[in-house]
Amino acid sequence: MVNKDFLSHMKSDGILLNTSRGTVVNEEDLLAHLNANPNFWFGTDVFNGEPAGTKEVPFTHPLAQHPRVYGSHHIGASTKQSEVAIGEEAVRIIKKFGASGAVDNENCVNRESDGKALHKMVIRHYDKVGVLAHVFSVFAKHQWNV
Repeated sequence: MVNKDFLSHMKSDGILLNTSRGTVVNEEDLLAHLNANPNFWFGTDVFNGEPAGTKEVPFTHPLAQHPRVYGSHHIGASTKQSEVAIGEEAVRIIKKFGASGAVDNENCVNRESDGKALHKMVIRHYDKVGVLAHVFSVFAKHQWNV
């Protein structure tokens, strides 16, 4: 997703943060962009190919060596505090289900509210004028109700 074309649309003094997956960023294109734009910065908690280090072989990565790249540990859920919080939340959800038979929607993302739909369609599209209009024209052509 983040490649030479994507980076060409960013400001030369921009900051790119990646906290999703290392493979989202074409690292060769990013490294070239960093070298060509001395005020551009990159922050991440993931690199392609990680974990690649062991106690015997330290983790080395071309991006991690760059002076305008900040990397943090990708282990946010591996702290004692987060393990306790995850355990407490799991117990809370199970207790609520046991008491009421209802699944807790409080912390669910994109969960269907009624589940009565026969079909579900998710469309990811370019953020360009006319793209969504085209999608709706296809629906109309096939007489699909949305």
